[in-house]
Amino acid sequence: MLKIELYNPETERTEIFTEGFVPARTLRKVLEFADKQEREKPSELETLDEMVSMIASFFRDDRVTFDAIYDGIPADKLSDEMERIMTDIMGGEAKKKLGKNRPPSKKA
Repeated sequence: MLKIELYNPETERTEIFTEGFVPARTLRKVLEFADKQEREKPSELETLDEMVSMIASFFRDDRVTFDAIYDGIPADKLSDEMERIMTDIMGGEAKKKLGKNRPPSKKA
């Protein structure tokens, strides 16, 4: 199951979105992403944008979008949330594979 919490600035509330069924195609997309990161060595901005876009596509709810993720997750939590979702999809292997390619966390 996938879960994402997004703050909605219009309602000033945090909304929770879930996907109960995660198809194998989702895992394939994550593996493609990880392989591409390793081969092409894109910039941190390109990596983050692609990750956010990909994660938005995993949710069938039209309210979970690229912009909703960027506007609804605090800056200091974004990298951790993206990694958590990838780990949920891949299991423990995500930390090994994606950990070296993810954008750095902005810890206060």
